[in-house]
Amino acid sequence: MTPIAEKELVRAPLGSAAGFLQAFFAAHPAPNGEGARIVLRAGDVAQSAIISLEPAHRPADMTPRYRVHWEAEGGGPYPVYDGILTIGADNDYNTFWLVLDGAYAPPGGVPGQVFDAVIGHRIATASARGLLTDIRAAVETQFAVQERAKAH
Repeated sequence: MTPIAEKELVRAPLGSAAGFLQAFFAAHPAPNGEGARIVLRAGDVAQSAIISLEPAHRPADMTPRYRVHWEAEGGGPYPVYDGILTIGADNDYNTFWLVLDGAYAPPGGVPGQVFDAVIGHRIATASARGLLTDIRAAVETQFAVQERAKAH
């Protein structure tokens, strides 16, 4: 298993983070209704993935925590990722962290492991980072829209 751990700071209230995250995934429904269909990007490489998110709250958690799983839509020679997506507190309640921590197994046996060591891991990491960036952008846009609506 190859680990991936990425995080992204989101400029929106911590108290609304879970609702914003759920709205992001609801806005991208998978064709079969299970999970969300998200295009993962790494530079010029793009691949549709089906991503599932399910609560994984533990009694000691102060913020939401989710099990996350994704795999390429339609299968193919792509890794399957399993991990945890946590909404983490920042220094104040006006921002929060999206923290993704998990791992994938490179497909294709030994040739897949060699590909992963040479370039595949960079592609997988960029895809995870891109997902967090897309979520951040959508959340910050939705928050700004809500704030403008309050001002009128």
